[in-house]
Amino acid sequence: MRASRVLFSSLSGKTALFEEVVRDVQSHNPDSIVMGADCNPDCPGASEVEYFINMPRLDKLSDKDLLHFCIENKITHVLPTRDGELNFWATKRDLLANIGVTPWVSGGSFLKSCENKMDFFQKWKDSVIPAIPTFDKLIPSMSNSWVVKERKGSASRKIGLKLSAERAIQMAKDLIDPIFQPFIPGKEFSAETWVNHRNQCHGVLLRWRDKVVDGESHHTTVFRNSTWEAKLKKVFEHQIGALGHCLAQVLVDANGGLNLIEINPRLGGASPLAFRAGLHSIKWHLMEEDNQFDQVNQSPVFTSGLYLKKEGDKVSFGP
Repeated sequence: MRASRVLFSSLSGKTALFEEVVRDVQSHNPDSIVMGADCNPDCPGASEVEYFINMPRLDKLSDKDLLHFCIENKITHVLPTRDGELNFWATKRDLLANIGVTPWVSGGSFLKSCENKMDFFQKWKDSVIPAIPTFDKLIPSMSNSWVVKERKGSASRKIGLKLSAERAIQMAKDLIDPIFQPFIPGKEFSAETWVNHRNQCHGVLLRWRDKVVDGESHHTTVFRNSTWEAKLKKVFEHQIGALGHCLAQVLVDANGGLNLIEINPRLGGASPLAFRAGLHSIKWHLMEEDNQFDQVNQSPVFTSGLYLKKEGDKVSFGP
């Protein structure tokens, strides 16, 4: 069992997440290390982590330079943490395999389906938890209240909520490629999991999004609901191509129905709580690679009641 050198890309200020990844990696092999990387040498996390690498911008990195960078730093695995880099690492999977480097990222077609909200609706509209109806043109007769978003990218950016049809059409003019969804009032929760190479989901951790800032949970609490967990397992396995840590956003409407908002095939801002509660996705990656797959619990029990609070740059856990 060799020691790993994991590149934690797009470090920025994700020090709480970085620390949990380090614990997971070293619980598998104490001699392994995790290196934080960012194209900004002055990013908030640079001075907070034990190992930091100033990495070139991905759009400026040739294949030759990428291989040199990985070889020079003896990287064995890459853990992308930002939406905008997932496709890059997915397209470099075969190239990096030639030098023994494994990027922990879902397949390209799965990533594109999650990124494009119209495509996402088409792919998940018939899943056990259906995706919220999504249109490229507003249909006034369908709803009195609307949500307007960009077709691609994070749903929290440039979003209009609970808009009249007239206001929604007006806001759409300020977007690059708008889509429309009927506004559904309710309460949101997140679901996190780890998907292995066989497209099997290992445990589903649920957490209420008690306080959300710019699309990220700043106060979130783990809870259990076995019925919802079983449904989310089928949602994550609904389309092939998912791999590794994935999270979904789900809306509970006034009638108790579940509505799928999106799937993010990566770690999230509140994922440190998932590690604390027992979802050891990075350790499970390494165990699977070391042929210890039979030791990975397919139905782990997560600790209910744990919470994460984020205030400024400070992240705290309880109780």
